[in-house]
Amino acid sequence: MKKFFVIICFGVLSFGQNLLPNPGFENWSGGMPVFWYKDDSILIYQENVIVHSGSYSVKDSLITTTQDRADFISDTFAITPNTQYTFSIWVYDNDPVGRLRQAIAWHVSGAWQNVFSNTYSGNSTNWQQLTFTALSPDGADSAFVFVRAYDSTEWDGGAVFYLDDASFTPPATQPPVIVRFWHKPTNPPANVITNVYAKVGDDGTIIADTLFYGINNLNTPTKVTHSAVSNDTFRFQIPGQPAGDTIFYYLKFTDDDNLTTYSDTNSYYVGALNIFINEVYYDAPGTDTGCYIEIYGPGGTDLNGITLVGVNGADGNTYATIDLSGYSIPQDGFFVIAQDNSVPNGDLINPDANLQNGPDNLELRFNNITIDALGYGILDGWTFTGEWLPADDVPAGHCLGRYPDGDDTDNNSVDFVDYTTLTPGEPNPEPGIAENKIIAIQKIAVKNPIVSGVKINKIVKEKKLYPVSVFNITGQLLKTVSNSEEHLNLPAGVYFLKLNPPYFAAIKIVIVK
Repeated sequence: MKKFFVIICFGVLSFGQNLLPNPGFENWSGGMPVFWYKDDSILIYQENVIVHSGSYSVKDSLITTTQDRADFISDTFAITPNTQYTFSIWVYDNDPVGRLRQAIAWHVSGAWQNVFSNTYSGNSTNWQQLTFTALSPDGADSAFVFVRAYDSTEWDGGAVFYLDDASFTPPATQPPVIVRFWHKPTNPPANVITNVYAKVGDDGTIIADTLFYGINNLNTPTKVTHSAVSNDTFRFQIPGQPAGDTIFYYLKFTDDDNLTTYSDTNSYYVGALNIFINEVYYDAPGTDTGCYIEIYGPGGTDLNGITLVGVNGADGNTYATIDLSGYSIPQDGFFVIAQDNSVPNGDLINPDANLQNGPDNLELRFNNITIDALGYGILDGWTFTGEWLPADDVPAGHCLGRYPDGDDTDNNSVDFVDYTTLTPGEPNPEPGIAENKIIAIQKIAVKNPIVSGVKINKIVKEKKLYPVSVFNITGQLLKTVSNSEEHLNLPAGVYFLKLNPPYFAAIKIVIVK
């Protein structure tokens, strides 16, 4: 969708008031209603016959079959995060092959997030009101709305619609919003109290709260109220339980409007398994190769029932699952899941070890119950399922690792260090002091210039240093060479060869014809 920006953010009005500028399309300039815009695949006309109220409506004529470029768009206006808003608009749709759908674009930390209604207009000789309610994300500061036109049957790009009396309003009252809730420790030892935290927003005051928990099921849950409140974060305590139990819990909040919200059900396993996500390398320079996930735990521990699960920061859905059943942790305590066979000390090769760049999440689960979790990225509205606060989203070529290995405070921002040294299957170095890994390889001496068609093994002889990545002087990755017999065949110029991780030596070469 192409958006034409003339950003004029109108202040957030009180509850129940319309936030849209020129909502009745009564004011026009240059052939468009003021504060409204269009994609280049529709035509907009000022209509004075078919109107819902007032003097004018918008005639929307679709001239394309490319649906994502057929939007009628409002200007941008300020909104409040974690608030339910209703976008409604009156439409006249008497075109048997056309239909309309609403959408809202939320602005969160410099990016736009679109959410669409599941309801379309229907063919009718009467005006119909389309209504769409959605919750603004945590961290959202502004929004715009748009109406998308579809030519639903013939796809000839010839549908015609009329629009009038749009509104975008928060409700007069709204229920509490549970922004996020989590527990600590993630995988508690036996008989240790577990703290449950919930960040909750409301347009008024929370007057009642309850945590319901059950041991191995929720048939007859126990109720507890908060033990402490700090600003908008509530803390509850669940008594310690015997090892081997699974605790299920959910939350209920009621505000001064007597409106109630329930959370989803969460769970944790009692009896610390002492298995941790220890090091993650998810963004190699250029095309991702050599990525890996390292877990750490007691040597000899079997991994039956253990899975690694990638959770998408964009929507909270699972995008990768790696089953570790049938494997066990080596005696040195490090188990490495490698994207490919270029990773040293790999115990299992699985392409899903190439995790998404941040913001994103990785969960370590036992029988599908999370026992450790890592989230990385700035906490600004994405779905974070890690522990307490996220770790940094590190640059390409860096990794996230714990120091000391397996040290877990249940706070990703504290536990994970941004490393420039990769150590799959080996101890993580002390940050800032011993992060220079020493690997015994001969210094590679290159006698420049080099003839274009030379075999790469004339420059890099040791097979353990492959694959070799070839970059130009602008930093663009040109190729990755795995076969030492390959001829370079590069145009004349200056290039850099980067060796297979974790060696990371860079070799400058000058190619001549």
